[in-house]
Amino acid sequence: MREPAADLLPIFRFVAHLEAVSWTGLLLGMLFERVLTQYAELGDRLVAGFGSVHGLLVLAFAGLGIALAVARRWPPSMYAWGFLAALVPFATIAFDRWAMRHGRYAVRPSRGQ
Repeated sequence: MREPAADLLPIFRFVAHLEAVSWTGLLLGMLFERVLTQYAELGDRLVAGFGSVHGLLVLAFAGLGIALAVARRWPPSMYAWGFLAALVPFATIAFDRWAMRHGRYAVRPSRGQ
């Protein structure tokens, strides 16, 4: 029988990487807006555009993370680290690589088995 959250894992990993890309656009917009002020108008547009996309990706990452945490029986601390990764620029990629390297995406047998 197919594991219920099997289709979520590639989506979760893809969203993790997109979330990091959205950080790039958001930070670039902030740089233009606050430091390179002659490009402030461009910075405003980048922050508005990437900010909206980034917000949606953070919500998607958190929602998919909850679904995977339940399906893969992650300890609460692992989900907490995943959630915190969404708050730090580019940390979702580090979280994804760490989880993959340490087998955290593997299906764990249920306690009744």
